[in-house]
Amino acid sequence: NLLDDVEEFHERAQEAMMDETPDSSKLQMLIDMGSSLYVELPELPRLKQELQQARWLDEVRLTLSDPQQVTLDVMKKLIDSGVGLAPHHAVEKAMAELQELLTVSERWEEKAKVCLQA
Repeated sequence: NLLDDVEEFHERAQEAMMDETPDSSKLQMLIDMGSSLYVELPELPRLKQELQQARWLDEVRLTLSDPQQVTLDVMKKLIDSGVGLAPHHAVEKAMAELQELLTVSERWEEKAKVCLQA
């Protein structure tokens, strides 16, 4: 019955939106579920926003899991793509970590240039 489905969606959506870190697969499943109900659901825009955040966090985790592939350009691109996201503490934490990594990396690059010029 439609009312039961909407209530179940509402409960699951509220639960998902309270997660400490957005879960992309759970959010995508909820968006698919909500879209199939053919009624106006106020949670859908926020779920879509959180899905963008979750996918960005997934990309950051995946990138940082292979340190050999992390270049200054890669970090800058991740930061640039994260800037446009809606605020979320997990995104802000990841952005701060990326910014710190970028700053440290740029310092090391500068030191290396100085050494090579000596």
